[in-house]
Amino acid sequence: MWQMSAMGLVSTVCLQILLTPEYHCLAKGSDMRFRLAATLLVLTAPFTFAQNQSKQRLCDAASATTVDHDAGVIVEKVMLSGKWGSSEATAYLPDKEIVDGAVVFSHSAIHPDNGPQVDLLPFAVMLAHAGAAVIVPARTLEWPPTDQSKNREGAVVICAEHWLVDHTRVFNNGEPTVSDKNIVVREGYAYVGPRVCDPAVPDQCDFMDPFYSEDCALKHYCRESTWVPVGETEGGDNTRSIISDQGSKAASGIEKALGLAPIKALVAAQSVSGP
Repeated sequence: MWQMSAMGLVSTVCLQILLTPEYHCLAKGSDMRFRLAATLLVLTAPFTFAQNQSKQRLCDAASATTVDHDAGVIVEKVMLSGKWGSSEATAYLPDKEIVDGAVVFSHSAIHPDNGPQVDLLPFAVMLAHAGAAVIVPARTLEWPPTDQSKNREGAVVICAEHWLVDHTRVFNNGEPTVSDKNIVVREGYAYVGPRVCDPAVPDQCDFMDPFYSEDCALKHYCRESTWVPVGETEGGDNTRSIISDQGSKAASGIEKALGLAPIKALVAAQSVSGP
């Protein structure tokens, strides 16, 4: 389990500082610095606006149909689409007004090169029965990947995240819960998958976290989240662990991070229909 941080947040913070009165104190006596900053603002503003507009158009309105009810969990088929194409996803939604957490999966299965395919839907169902809203695009992750962009198609994962944010109410408005010592004791969101390629840069794969796919100053979809790295080739990775235990260890980690109800052994979970 890794804690995600807002990639690219430094530039946003710097921009906000430049727009506050404190900036004038920093720039006092330096016309050149002020002119440089003003020039940078003029040059970057249209680019940032264009990027935000591009990402806002990334996802079309998704259609959802209820297909099952399973012990307090509503199962919906969601059709995600956009200029990138379309993909079906399965959403598992606890039947209550405010859920305990929300989880986005990048894939519904893992296909290793030296063994049988691993279905991730029982993993997702377990989290839903523990109180989390979950969405799982119908895709198979190839392990190990053949190149740096393999398994990292970003648009479908970002649109899945947008749908989940738009259609669920999460405990504490999805904001991290902190102790009286200002220590995070509970997160609102989690992501299970690899870093994805930024859809705004189609000619290269710039790794990014789907929960930070927009300017965090806008805040509509940008969320703090816990990350279970799957399909990663750098640093920590949980792919082989999930292949061996079908996600039981990762599920327990998400349970603790999101404050979900205790999760029973994954093998005892009831299965529901999936893609």
